[in-house]
Amino acid sequence: MNKELTRLKDELMAGRPVISFTRGISMEPLLHDKEKKNATHVLIQPVTEICKVGDMPLALLSDGRYILHRIIRVEKEADKLFYVTRGDNCVGCEYVPQEAVVGVVSEIYYKNHKTVKVTDSGYLRYVKVWMGLFPIRKCFMRCRGVIDRVCRKVKRILSIINRNI
Repeated sequence: MNKELTRLKDELMAGRPVISFTRGISMEPLLHDKEKKNATHVLIQPVTEICKVGDMPLALLSDGRYILHRIIRVEKEADKLFYVTRGDNCVGCEYVPQEAVVGVVSEIYYKNHKTVKVTDSGYLRYVKVWMGLFPIRKCFMRCRGVIDRVCRKVKRILSIINRNI
């Protein structure tokens, strides 16, 4: 685990909020990778209560990875609480035990100095619409994946043909 993530976890476990950059594309279009021109930062608060559907918890998984995805369902098995999470730009889900959650996003900071609180009505509408559109987005993402694979195969075939000409 790198120093930044260790510091982040230590601060949250000590009960202090942390501002951190975001990495990866799994939460696009809401959050953007730190390497992109339109990178976002988030304010992560220590967890003080049970998370709910729509929240974005920061979880430390058993394999040492951190994920920051949206809760789409809360499940209880025996005496354990699990969050079913999915990135806004993903099809698959992760099952995150409640004890793996170290913080939850409360604000998002954009490069244009815009701040969005997760309690804002516009943000809550976005979450509701985005989650409701999942079946359509899932179909689109799967079709896009098939098209990408076909295009790669066609390019490979064309390069072989061009070499043989």
